[in-house]
Amino acid sequence: MKFDLKRIGRLLITLSIVSLLGWSDVNEKIAKIIEEKLSEKYNESFEVQYLGERWGTKSNDTVTTYVKALESDILFTAIMDKSKNIIENYPEMLLMNKFASVFNKVIEDQGLDASSWINSYTEQSFDITTDMTIDEYIEKSKTDYIFVEIVMKNGDSITAEKLKTIVQQTYNQFNGPSISATYWIFNDDEYTKVNKTLKNVANIDPSDLEGYDYDSKVFVELTKDGFVDSDEAINNMLNRGN
Repeated sequence: MKFDLKRIGRLLITLSIVSLLGWSDVNEKIAKIIEEKLSEKYNESFEVQYLGERWGTKSNDTVTTYVKALESDILFTAIMDKSKNIIENYPEMLLMNKFASVFNKVIEDQGLDASSWINSYTEQSFDITTDMTIDEYIEKSKTDYIFVEIVMKNGDSITAEKLKTIVQQTYNQFNGPSISATYWIFNDDEYTKVNKTLKNVANIDPSDLEGYDYDSKVFVELTKDGFVDSDEAINNMLNRGN
């Protein structure tokens, strides 16, 4: 299974349709059906935040909704067809959040301001459940790499050593896959703007971040053979080389 949430998880620009057209009775009915079905399936409370692509054309017989799990505050997508069958990625988003929480805790310990988004790729096919742990996922997936996008606020306290420490400590906790971290470092105003947008998306696509004015983009990769880049190379990516 490919644990790639960017296609199903991206909050599209079309969510603005809701604010432009208003929340109609039809939209409210669709939202209620999806909320009830998800609540019955997971025994939790859910709330539809946005409606995206709607049925009504020859090539589209589904409606895409963006749903928040009220207990975990996790945003995910749910796609319903006209027979009220739903395809959703709540378990995957829960798992992604567990991975991201490990990175975020280490980032906080380093005194840095940032948030993480995870992608992992595997050839194994299996069901992800809401109670699946990181260790269970790594064991079942046989994944070789974990890819993390880290949106970070710029500051003098950012050093190559700290960026490597974040990757090293998470690598030790995951005990297996190589880690490829991309640090997107933004100055104050742009960092605020990016985070405001990211709070309303189910998952980020690296190409989306390219549209923002980031100060630097730093790659830190750790495999069983050690770090791929030296401190000097990382400092050069931080624009702090000699």
